[in-house]
Amino acid sequence: MPSLSALSRRGVPSTPTRERVPARRVAALASAGLVSAALLVPPVGAPAHAQTDPTVVDGDTLLSNHSFEEDLAGWSASDGAGAVANQECADALAVTTDWSTDGAQALAIDATGACEQAGALAEAVPVEAGVRYTAWADVTGEGQAWLSLHWVDGDGEVLDSDRGQVDPERLRVDADTPEGAAAVQVEVGATGAVDVDNVLISAEYTSLAAQINERPQFFSSEAGVDENGRDVVWAMATGSEDDPGILVATDILTGEVTRSVRLPGATGGWAVNQNPVTGTVYVGTYGAGALWLYTPGEEEAVNAGQPDIPAWSFAYNVAFDEDGNGYGGGWGEPTDGYPGASVYTFTEGEGFTGVLGELPLTDEANYTRSMGYDEASRTVFVGTGNQVNLFACSIDTNECENLAPLLDEEIQDSVQVRDIVMSQGHVLAWTGDATSAGNDWLVILDVERTDDGELQVEVVDEIRGVAHPGSSPIHDDHIYYTKAGYEGWPLFRYNILTGEETQLPEDVVILARQWDIVELDDPQWPGATLVGINAYGFLTRYNIETETIDVEQVPDVPDVSRRINSLATGADGRIYSAGYLGGGIAAESPMRGDRQQSWQLGGQAEEMILHDGRIYQGNYPGGTITSFTAAELEEGQGPRAECTIGAGQNRPYGLHGVDDRIYFGSQAGEAQDVGAFGWLDLGTGECHTIEGPIGHLSVDTLTGSGERIFGGGNIFFAYTSLPLQEETSVLVFDVGTEEIQEIELPVPGLRAVSASTTDAEGTVWFYAEGWLLAMDPQTLEWVHAEEIFDDHKPGSRIAGNYARMTTASDGTVYANAGGRVFGFDPAATLHAGSAEDLQVLIDGAGPFLTMDDYGNLYTRDAATTLLRIVPQASAQAGGIGTLISSLESYIDSGDVDGPIADQLTNATTQAQQHLEADRTTPATRALERFIRHLDDPTPPDTLSDVAQQDLREQASTVLARLT
Repeated sequence: MPSLSALSRRGVPSTPTRERVPARRVAALASAGLVSAALLVPPVGAPAHAQTDPTVVDGDTLLSNHSFEEDLAGWSASDGAGAVANQECADALAVTTDWSTDGAQALAIDATGACEQAGALAEAVPVEAGVRYTAWADVTGEGQAWLSLHWVDGDGEVLDSDRGQVDPERLRVDADTPEGAAAVQVEVGATGAVDVDNVLISAEYTSLAAQINERPQFFSSEAGVDENGRDVVWAMATGSEDDPGILVATDILTGEVTRSVRLPGATGGWAVNQNPVTGTVYVGTYGAGALWLYTPGEEEAVNAGQPDIPAWSFAYNVAFDEDGNGYGGGWGEPTDGYPGASVYTFTEGEGFTGVLGELPLTDEANYTRSMGYDEASRTVFVGTGNQVNLFACSIDTNECENLAPLLDEEIQDSVQVRDIVMSQGHVLAWTGDATSAGNDWLVILDVERTDDGELQVEVVDEIRGVAHPGSSPIHDDHIYYTKAGYEGWPLFRYNILTGEETQLPEDVVILARQWDIVELDDPQWPGATLVGINAYGFLTRYNIETETIDVEQVPDVPDVSRRINSLATGADGRIYSAGYLGGGIAAESPMRGDRQQSWQLGGQAEEMILHDGRIYQGNYPGGTITSFTAAELEEGQGPRAECTIGAGQNRPYGLHGVDDRIYFGSQAGEAQDVGAFGWLDLGTGECHTIEGPIGHLSVDTLTGSGERIFGGGNIFFAYTSLPLQEETSVLVFDVGTEEIQEIELPVPGLRAVSASTTDAEGTVWFYAEGWLLAMDPQTLEWVHAEEIFDDHKPGSRIAGNYARMTTASDGTVYANAGGRVFGFDPAATLHAGSAEDLQVLIDGAGPFLTMDDYGNLYTRDAATTLLRIVPQASAQAGGIGTLISSLESYIDSGDVDGPIADQLTNATTQAQQHLEADRTTPATRALERFIRHLDDPTPPDTLSDVAQQDLREQASTVLARLT
């Protein structure tokens, strides 16, 4: 059979095949011993070692001069056992530049000759009571080294000490803070000559600082006036659940921020509208969806709440009639009962007063994105999203009619009516896919009502290629906009009467959030001026009379902490975060929070993976694949565009790298009802996309085993739609034949397979709504199906990032499902037929999961911060192989010699043979015999104290896992 590397370079067949394979018979699997005897049976009791509410330490425990870049500052010479070094070892410590793992220098310990054992003792760092701490250090050399923790009280007196195992490359020690301890000193001890670097320490659970801290982006704006009558742009800056969004007022003339008001609980807002009658600024928020009211000049805004529309949770634009009554749009989760596109009514002093028209206007669309009011016809015009509708609703009769059938069929088949400007009896509606890539139109309608109330509508024009946000209001029979396909976003002028379009020589540089026309009280800006601000705070002013244009970034916008939207571990070992909506990238150095960095680069990555030294991102919106390296970020380069998935896809939640391919699985956008699977060919830079590989399912997770790629399906696709299938399945892609098989799950009725990973033996594991499933990658037989959590189920809609799994270097599989982080031994689970050793590490964490080079887990904590989990030794223990390797190292160094060397070798060899044959009882006896030999060495045995303690701890750990 050809290798995976060779097969992965073959082209895409013109018609990829898809085969649906039924689930294998459970009875046959059970009788063959291939599945748990408890298959399809709910679990009994809670998971083992559940830590639902552990103590979380705030911030890293930072050792001073941890990498010896300041020579020996912060370290003192010791005897390797916590005491002051003796005279023979007074000069045993130095720094070296011959080897290092962090920075340019390392510690050199020379415990040779008369100095038989030496050490370096760090300055004490504070600890918290009842918390388990772990320390690490990188080491090299011919000698033996170890780490110790010395616990001290408030007076500096040592209360207790713990010593870790010897390792030839990385030292580690774990211990609980004893009662009364206020601080800990980390000590590196050694016999012989060793070099040591990068000494680190961490609590078992650590909350790390907000990762992406930067200037916020504006997602809505409108020109208006402040309390002094000054012309300002009101704009809503995006924050996060931890750091609320900010309503910002910018002086149009000076470009200075004159007011910033936090909206507690609101992440941001897609709508800012100033009531022309009352002057109140209305903000429609998301995160905590609500209508907010701000009176210019006040210190705080007021949360007016939500309309009485079922499951309404997202606010969009508000239009106002001549009496100051508001008409607002929004969105809600259809799986929670949101009826469809609706318009609420609101009056200051009264609150929400009902709805305009029917509830809903239509159940075929879920977004009510754009609003405009025409005073002459007393009509509210309403644009919807995920389906093109353009409703005209009379505020006198409360009746609505849909104008969409008047539009070109291509427009009708598009995605949304994103923006509406109502100006001088004309509806200026920006419609299309809202990508500003050429598939958007500016629809111009001339509207009026007859005396008997009939609405007369004339389609004046439909201009293709107009870019975000559509049109300005009409001024002297002209409108202004930008168009796709032109470098620098040049300004276009269009004559409403003649239909003549003119490209102006000026480039406005930006895609504004909204174009407004104002008259500024300044002789340098006579008459009308076109004004807009973009997401990055660049304010553009174009004077129509003088053709003067000015573009500048507004200074002094307060920084915010952005919500983390995905995680990955980079080639440099750092933990990379990507931000929500506005993007941004951050890097966290393990156990060194003082080195955290962030860059205002990149977009909203739904998933990130490391492959061949680059981090690849699957991005929303538009379903693009991008990539970056740390060096590129340092040089100010944003992620490199690799390809676009196409096929109406929006969110690439599944990524998996193999050889010269990045495989992707995705969730559809608003106008699509099937997901996609495919790959980026790293040789050609092209995306090969297979649309709808497993029906009306998204593909949200990917893993690989052998020459197959496995994908987990999800019945939910676009966030605007209800599912079309009742249960999900698994995709299997053969790299050689490029055929797709669809495998039914062994458990009926599951809606999403949310996470997947491949264990050390190649078995493929999935997590699906509380069920742990495993598949033989060769036979495609289900070999395990167990409901591990009957108390932990997702909600009515299962997000594409609901769960993630990863396999550690020691073989442990870790997962995060809806904030429950857990680990289990896959081999032991298959052997026992049940995940008896499963440990819940924490409940209530945020989403996502990645692992650093130390085996520590990272997930989101709250919205903007990270949580690091250091799995305890019992959850991360090296197996019998590690014990054998350590024993061989001690024999080679002479720490173990004589008859005991053979006795210990025989015991571990027998234990290993028994374990390979699944004979637990004799393996246990062999390990118990191993420990007895360690505890009772007799002449002429040689057994150093270091080797004795280390080997005993390792053997006890392995034994504990068996028993």
